[in-house]
Amino acid sequence: MQLTMKKIFYHLAFAVILFSSCQKDLEFFVPDPGQVNGPDSTWHNVISNNFPVAALKNTLLLPSQKDSFIINTNIVTLTTSEGLQCSFTAGSLLNSANQPATGMIRLESHLLKKKGDMIRMGTPTTSIGRMLVSGGAYYLRLIKDGMPLTLSQNGHTYVKYSDANVSGLMSVFNGVDAANVTFTWLPSLDTLNNKVTALNQSYEILSNRLGWINCDYFYDTTGIPRTTVTAVLPAYYTNANTVAYTVFNEMRSVIGMYGNETTRKFSTGKLPSNKQVTVVIISKQGDDYYLGHQQAITNTPVLGSNGDQLVMVTPVKTSIENIKAYLNTL
Repeated sequence: MQLTMKKIFYHLAFAVILFSSCQKDLEFFVPDPGQVNGPDSTWHNVISNNFPVAALKNTLLLPSQKDSFIINTNIVTLTTSEGLQCSFTAGSLLNSANQPATGMIRLESHLLKKKGDMIRMGTPTTSIGRMLVSGGAYYLRLIKDGMPLTLSQNGHTYVKYSDANVSGLMSVFNGVDAANVTFTWLPSLDTLNNKVTALNQSYEILSNRLGWINCDYFYDTTGIPRTTVTAVLPAYYTNANTVAYTVFNEMRSVIGMYGNETTRKFSTGKLPSNKQVTVVIISKQGDDYYLGHQQAITNTPVLGSNGDQLVMVTPVKTSIENIKAYLNTL
């Protein structure tokens, strides 16, 4: 009887230790309800809107600023609560019948000056893989009677917003955000009708486009050492449930890290060496959210190497509110 009691005690003690160990792991990952085979570590060649990463991106989106104005025969200027000063000329806004729109117009807009906001909106500062330094990005959508407006052939928008450290190197870039195409910025070739004027702690932008506009310049990487940053993550962080970015600490540059089905890793393109960066990982696993961020200094590649830099990141479970609060600090 005494021996049996000892065995029962040992089994109970072992169960308590095992339960405590499992409890510690809960902050890192909780499987989906009913998921008996553990977390899904499958990578995909095509990402559909049914995957958790699509819901994650939608949850991160910033709400658009909504304003309205009346336009008839004059130039109308309004300033949004985000500090975006916009001017529109009567006759330059066309309705679906290609006629000048008048009367009450609704404006939906964004102004992105924080790197975390660029992450939330999925608008990294790259142009077909080339690194950009941004002076800020904005979005304009004009609506009349529920239908979007377009600019006339000779129509323009005039936009002004404040910025602490302006640069005379900036040019106008247009955002390209099409289905099944990675978001990118393309430089405007019509420099007569698309230009940036750097003022005293503000930018003034002339553009003949609506939609996403960025005030940028290409970061010159000619002849300098560069490296590829790759995130090292647990197996269940995949391109079906995770987004990853490399953020430059001392520049307004946000680089997307795109998942590769073959390597099963998130990586950047070639980035300048000897720069302080933060690798940011955000994931949606079941009904839970995970955030990881790791500081690093981009390496100078060793002669003969492929120039890859591995950065280990261990995301932990948190709330979507905490993720948004962290992004607001970048």
